Amino acid sequence: MLTIINGEWIADFKNMVCLHIKNRIKVYFEKNGKTLIGKIRYIPYELTYQWDKIPNGNKFIQEIVTEAEKVFLKAYIEKGYDKKEIY
Repeated sequence: MLTIINGEWIADFKNMVCLHIKNRIKVYFEKNGKTLIGKIRYIPYELTYQWDKIPNGNKFIQEIVTEAEKVFLKAYIEKGYDKKEIY
């Protein structure tokens, strides 16, 4: 199985994506040497509109990516995918 559900996140190792169930944000991961880098693939327009209206709204974007990285990388390591090639 290549999909893990952790709280509000779904980690999909086959597609290297972490999806937030509630707000539908998608963060995908690229391999860079021995490191995985999380990048936002999708944020619903409603969220970007809300965040744009508040001071320092961009910090929410960084917090989402950081949260997705923690969930994805923890599950990735726990399942041993860091030791094998899955894509």
